[in-house]
Amino acid sequence: MLTVPNFRAERCVRYRYAYSECSRCAEACPHGAVRLFDAGVELLAESCQGCALCVAVCPTDALLEKSVSSDTLLKSAGDSKRYTVSCAPSGARGDTVVPCLGAINAVTLAGFARRGIELHLAGSGHCGVCAHGATGQVMFLSNLEAREALGAVELAGGTETEWARLVMDEAAAGEVGNGIAASRRQLFRRMVGQGLDVVSGADEVPPPPLKAIRAAAPFLPERKELLNAIFDENAEPLRAMRHAAIPAENWVVEQGCTNCEACVRVCPTGAMQLLEDNEAWRLVLLAERCVACDVCVEVCQPKVLRQRDADSVVVNKQKGRLLRSIPRKRCTSCDRLFVTENDASICQICSSDDEDFAHIFG
Repeated sequence: MLTVPNFRAERCVRYRYAYSECSRCAEACPHGAVRLFDAGVELLAESCQGCALCVAVCPTDALLEKSVSSDTLLKSAGDSKRYTVSCAPSGARGDTVVPCLGAINAVTLAGFARRGIELHLAGSGHCGVCAHGATGQVMFLSNLEAREALGAVELAGGTETEWARLVMDEAAAGEVGNGIAASRRQLFRRMVGQGLDVVSGADEVPPPPLKAIRAAAPFLPERKELLNAIFDENAEPLRAMRHAAIPAENWVVEQGCTNCEACVRVCPTGAMQLLEDNEAWRLVLLAERCVACDVCVEVCQPKVLRQRDADSVVVNKQKGRLLRSIPRKRCTSCDRLFVTENDASICQICSSDDEDFAHIFG
């Protein structure tokens, strides 16, 4: 029986920000079963084939299919030294069966390797004739690529633990090098293209009303928790090759920030933090919570959020990084604290009152 993934609206960036143009799930669906609207997505049961590819590309875990979740797969493997996952359409046998091998995200694949479990993926040779089409194969190979990128980080970190190997059949190995790279690039260009346009400032939109941002409690997606656990033993920054399937990002704030705090309010995971005291207003990024959903960049109207490094991201927990700091002063007129970037001694409210008074009474 086909299972339609569960949708958790409060985790979706389209719910958090009504003007978000995130379309990762729709782009990944080979069956046209995802409908986008300004409060999230709708999965069309009559079209859904249960492949769960939409689940694998969602950085916030707004879409859930338990059979391909990190927690389900790793708990099922337990203390095994060897574990086989097979895809359902191929009919291959395994310790567990998933709707599509492409639905196993890269961090889960890395989790098996980090725990010393030799993972066998059965049925990947069936991709060429599968109902899920080339999309499933592209997703599968892309997640393998991201898993290898994370494995390279482990080696660069100098740790003694060796990652367990990942095994596929010979047919799948042959397909990796023949004719699929272009399709993979095209798919992921579509999935992240909007985010890249926003980061580059190419997509100009008018300032949204406040109601465009919907409040909801912050959370940490399962794949991010696993990524944090994989690299929790390293004090120094560990960098991985930038990849659409790796939930990590490093932001910087350029000149022109208006201190509107929209990025903080819209961030679904709490990666953007606002710290205030009597001395300063500070905008801080917590790398261990950022999943590269890019909604903070979408909501930033002055377009001052930029990628710190175009080629790599930090994948381990680090001390919160300061993005912006502005002094706070006590207003000499009303005695309230206010933020200022100049030598002003009174707050904007009192300054406006003085101007209004002068305009009325001269």
